Amino acid sequence: MPIITNAHPKGGAGKTTSSVNLIGEMDCDALDLDTLTGLSIILGLRPSNKLISVKVPKTVDELIDIMTPYKNSEKILFIDCGGFDSDLTRTAVAFADCVIVPSKDSLTERIGLMHFDGVLDEISTIMDKEITVHLYLCKVNPNKKNFPKLEAIIPSFKHIKLMNSRISSRAEFEEVIESGMGITETVHGRSTAGGKEVIALVDEIKSLLMNSSQ
Repeated sequence: MPIITNAHPKGGAGKTTSSVNLIGEMDCDALDLDTLTGLSIILGLRPSNKLISVKVPKTVDELIDIMTPYKNSEKILFIDCGGFDSDLTRTAVAFADCVIVPSKDSLTERIGLMHFDGVLDEISTIMDKEITVHLYLCKVNPNKKNFPKLEAIIPSFKHIKLMNSRISSRAEFEEVIESGMGITETVHGRSTAGGKEVIALVDEIKSLLMNSSQ
């Protein structure tokens, strides 16, 4: 089954919040590469009958040892990276079947993406294959439809492509995460605006994985 990596070389992009919601919807194991171990702490709040396996590797060798069995497993592995460049993050990106990248339409986020595109070029050279990652809008105003500054810079990136899905800034995400759960795991959560966004993003990720395997 696939390895999915959620990465962005800048903190505050929304990786951990979106990871909790995506993991809850996908019913998968998790890997926490952030030095703050936020994902591990949050998922540890889940009810005892709904626990999710979360591992926190400390070295690249340990990370590879954890990832390798998933290539022949029925389980999906979802990796939440920290907001910084590191050998662990680069390894998770290099070996993932799908890399997703959260971003707002702000100058600091765009600078982070410019840096990340350069990092992806380096990883592509080392791996001798073209690495493509998929950007989803995250922590944006749910009523905002157009993001001209971000959309204008996307064509200049060699390795980053824009997805259709988004995870907006919604109070319901912050409320539900207190229980360690994803919004689609809650009563009526799937029918909320936030729940529909999570479902749509998961569907798009699955579509990307299907296309990449053909």
